[in-house]
Amino acid sequence: MSKKLNAIIPDETWEALEQIANGEMRTKSQMAAILLGEAIAARRAKKSESQKQEKPEA
Repeated sequence: MSKKLNAIIPDETWEALEQIANGEMRTKSQMAAILLGEAIAARRAKKSESQKQEKPEA
């Protein structure tokens, strides 16, 4: 099930979102959802990688 999110973002971010969305022929809402998903995946991967580096090998 999908959820809705209202967010206030800086003008510069809005303009960048609009440019990216137009370039991919998507709505700003669709593009924001895609970019948010990518950012979450990247953050999780980074966290996972840093946790692996912190654990000493046995």
